Amino acid sequence: MNRKALYLAVVASSLAPTLALAQPGTASGVYPTAEIEEVVVTGSRIKRKDYSSISPLVTLDAEQITLSGITAIEDLVNDAPQLVPLNNRTSNNPGNATASLNLRGLGSNRTLVTLNGRRLIPADASGSVDINTIPSQLIKRVEIVTGGASTVYGSDALAGVVNFILNDDFEGFEVTGQYDTYEEGDGAVADLSAVFGFGNDRGHVTGFFNFQDREEVFAGDRPFTAERLQESFNPADGGALVPAGSGTIPAGSIVFPFAPTPDSGGSPTRVTFNEDGSPRAFVRGQDQYNFQPDNYLQTPLRRDSAALFGNYQINDRVKAFGELVYSQTSSAVQLAPPPAFVELAVNLDNPQLTPEQRAQFGNTAYDRDGDGVAEFVFAKRLVDTGPRTSAREADSLRAVFGLQGDFAGGWSWEASYSMSQVRTEFVAGGAVFADRYAQGLLVDPVTGACVDASNGCVPFNPFGLPINAEAVEFLKVGDLVTTADTDEDILSIGVTGDAYELPAGPIAIAAGLEWRELSSKEVPDSNFLNANVLGANAQAPIDGSTDVAELYLETLIPLLSGASFAEYLGIEAGYRYSDYKFSGVADNWKVGIDWAPTASLRFRAMVQQAIRAPNIQELFAQPSFQPVGLFDTSTDFCSASADPIGNGLTDLCVAQGIAPDQVGIYEATEQFPLTVIDGGGNTALDPETADTFTAGVVFQPEWAEDLSVSLDYYRIEIDNAIGDTSLQAALALCADSADPDSQFCSSVVRASSGDISQYTNPQFNLASVAAEGVDLSVNYRFDLSSSLALPGHSASIALQLLFNYAMENTFQATENSPETDCAGFYAGACKFGIPLFQVVPEYRSSTRLTYYSGPLSLALNWRWIGEISSHLDITCQESPEFCYESVLGDIGAQNYFEFSGRFEFGERAEIYGGVSNVFEEEPPLMGQGATQSNTAPQLYDVFGRRFFLGLRYRL
Repeated sequence: MNRKALYLAVVASSLAPTLALAQPGTASGVYPTAEIEEVVVTGSRIKRKDYSSISPLVTLDAEQITLSGITAIEDLVNDAPQLVPLNNRTSNNPGNATASLNLRGLGSNRTLVTLNGRRLIPADASGSVDINTIPSQLIKRVEIVTGGASTVYGSDALAGVVNFILNDDFEGFEVTGQYDTYEEGDGAVADLSAVFGFGNDRGHVTGFFNFQDREEVFAGDRPFTAERLQESFNPADGGALVPAGSGTIPAGSIVFPFAPTPDSGGSPTRVTFNEDGSPRAFVRGQDQYNFQPDNYLQTPLRRDSAALFGNYQINDRVKAFGELVYSQTSSAVQLAPPPAFVELAVNLDNPQLTPEQRAQFGNTAYDRDGDGVAEFVFAKRLVDTGPRTSAREADSLRAVFGLQGDFAGGWSWEASYSMSQVRTEFVAGGAVFADRYAQGLLVDPVTGACVDASNGCVPFNPFGLPINAEAVEFLKVGDLVTTADTDEDILSIGVTGDAYELPAGPIAIAAGLEWRELSSKEVPDSNFLNANVLGANAQAPIDGSTDVAELYLETLIPLLSGASFAEYLGIEAGYRYSDYKFSGVADNWKVGIDWAPTASLRFRAMVQQAIRAPNIQELFAQPSFQPVGLFDTSTDFCSASADPIGNGLTDLCVAQGIAPDQVGIYEATEQFPLTVIDGGGNTALDPETADTFTAGVVFQPEWAEDLSVSLDYYRIEIDNAIGDTSLQAALALCADSADPDSQFCSSVVRASSGDISQYTNPQFNLASVAAEGVDLSVNYRFDLSSSLALPGHSASIALQLLFNYAMENTFQATENSPETDCAGFYAGACKFGIPLFQVVPEYRSSTRLTYYSGPLSLALNWRWIGEISSHLDITCQESPEFCYESVLGDIGAQNYFEFSGRFEFGERAEIYGGVSNVFEEEPPLMGQGATQSNTAPQLYDVFGRRFFLGLRYRL
């Protein structure tokens, strides 16, 4: 019997007695009267009579969504300082036209995203969820839980969980329309949604439709992103910011070897060309190409989504429920025209060459063997083919069906099945065939045709501008189509109830079984497979599936209640057993304590161990072959200059293929050809493990019923983090192990000369990452005098403050690498942390003041990002390979203010609107430390003042 069949059998046998109990009975025996409805809080499956949570919990509600005017839900959630913005509407390069969440800066694949408490399917094989698929107008609230939550939800919740809770019990009909735009008149977003709901005492149905269209904004449309700025390479400039475009320029340049030009005075130089094709010396700065204007600053998006939620009371004890959510999103990224950086061969009697070019290429630096063919490394920006684009169309479907009911006097059960799928198509445009580019430069001097006439070859001259139109059509690839399919199936059954009555209260228990299967298949265009595309990275197919069978148990044990110095004292504990198809058995557990010495003061602490199983990409990605030019041969531990004998590595070098009599004599050859087999999956990976600790205090004084203050400490340490490594790091780890069979030594292949000729770079359990900090949350509502209210109404003010102090955000790429702390830093090694291209402020807060009086609500929101420092001084000491000189130092605090309001016209209509970035705060320039477009646009506002206006009507 296979794993799935065995699991189904266990579920069936477990469910059978439950269903037997779930027969019609008396109403009094089934639905006992309760004063307070029990609720389930994110981070636990136990029902409780309040929203208290031992783990730190932050809640964002529907009103905040309305008053912020944000329709890109990731922007609203990322305003909470518990999350570090990473991949959003500004993510163009790098970017894949999706939006994800990154809790505590530990990576989006370590943040579990759930919808109504059930996990959402990843957008692709990388394991990250695209929250573009979540309809913002239907959200009732968002709950953010910090700390490992794998005991409750399973894999991926190392940093915590973000739970989107939808309004699935809506009554009536409601239409909402919203339009927003930037002050410059671009980047408009139109959003239209409709919600309906109806029901009776037996059942209820809620439906939802949404359309959203977001326009693009180009980097060239804002002065601070229109041109790339970075630190000067000239030591005399002292690291000053200068325009720093790409050295791959439209007219083209010969980057190797150097040779004299007519204007270089006989000195060898890098050669470029005027538009007419005449050669001259390349001038850094003056000749570099500004690639920014064509890049998206805001990526476009169109979303059509629909949802249907329903429940039906079959009998007194059994209720059926279901969810159906569909979303179709169209999004895109765009980059400057493709760069060609290739080795070329040009026959000197090529009739396409001008006399000046023929004289230049006749130099012995290019025609070293005198055979009449010049060979060199040539770089050219192919502006004639237009920008590179990648359009993404994704259809996602989620269906959930289940039964739930009560039995045995207070126990409840639920059994459900969910099916989710994502069908994605990427269409890349603007690319150029690498082989055709070389083919068009070898031309018959007699016929003027290509020596190789295949594929309808058209000769062309790339030296200068422009390339003839016929050749452009010959070079262009056309649309490159990549498809990706991801499927997830989840079966679950759970029970919860009170097991035993103690003097302080009942012992509450939640237990259950789950089975999940996740599969993904990515099929790149055939031209990506053989790296025959200029301006795009080689891609490799992914095809695999994995599954897990799990058993979980959670309990809440009250120890004291109503006692002196113990209004309440209890323990919360849980355990989850997971059996993965490839990773084997993994254990998750948690133990927490909850102590309220008085009704106003409460202390909480939790210790947890959570895991993240390898995702489909990490397990099954096929490797791609990437020719690499050079690596630092001084890192070859078998090279004589590295003293392998003195370091005790003789046996290791012999095992790797060095002849015994050559150890201590062999010296690595400079510029030896090297091939890297990059990015392959590894089915032998172990799960990542996280040890988390949270502790906090909650103050809710009796003299101020609407005041709540919480202060929480958290520390999350992740070991066995999955990633790849450089050849240099692999060699260091190989030498450190001195074991020829270790995964790092096995990844290196040597040629007969002893030189390293091939490096295989799959995924390894390598790194460690950690986050530590403190959260402060304040919620307070107080009444105002009648003089400050609308006539005939009362008035009040509500305050919400969310504050985070990131004490530590560290990564260590390998056990021999330095540990780098990036909390409060940018640039240097922190640009290349885990995950890549994020900025983690040390201090960050979000404060909202809302005035209420009758039909009127007015809100002022202040988002504060504290000062961050340059990491360069530390980087230059610990990781000199990332060191450079810069005039940039600390980046001052940034303040963003938003003002909004809402007015209700009776019970049927309301109008709302506002303006964000009221004072038009400009983003800081970050030089080489920028993640994109001279700054960190995922964190800092790059668009300027934004206006929004919405209307809602109810029937």
